[in-house]
Amino acid sequence: MSRGSVRNEVKRRLPRIVINLTVAFLFWIISQLGPIFVKGLIIPGISMPPPFNTVSSIVGLTATLIAMIFLVRAISDILFFVDLSAEIIVRSLGIKERRPLKRIARDLTYIILTLLLATAASPILSSIPQIGGYLMAIVSLAALGIFLVLIYDIGKVIHGVLREKTRRMADWIGNLLEERNHRNANRSLNEKGRKE
Repeated sequence: MSRGSVRNEVKRRLPRIVINLTVAFLFWIISQLGPIFVKGLIIPGISMPPPFNTVSSIVGLTATLIAMIFLVRAISDILFFVDLSAEIIVRSLGIKERRPLKRIARDLTYIILTLLLATAASPILSSIPQIGGYLMAIVSLAALGIFLVLIYDIGKVIHGVLREKTRRMADWIGNLLEERNHRNANRSLNEKGRKE
């Protein structure tokens, strides 16, 4: 992606993320506070099981569902930033391979190195008095973050390869069917020409 297109995507997606998260948070608050104001009101004429026959449960459930919808909308835009930051982190680690197998191998190598370094550092850091636990937690979280970014990158590479192979297969099948239809059309034209 070029810098201009990234800048445009950020300008387009960031306000949507803020708005969707804000609305989701407001509806979550409504789902927590709304039922308090209508507590004990039973909906007449509806035979629902006990938790769903009150207005408070309907208000809470509806507000929660609306909050979830806005949260899902925000997550779909957040994934763009996750993808962008994963690409930046992967490039900063020196993984610039465009060939999928090499890139996956390099990602796996970095995962193994990260896990080995975190495992080796744990006993050393835990022996430091007073701050050893905090340092261990920081190293563990950093290792988990690197692990997740690299696993995400592997998934993205595999997805790209599968998408490309599927597209090629669809093109091949389409060309094959087009050739067959073309041959059948030529054959029928030749038969009509012979009859005349």
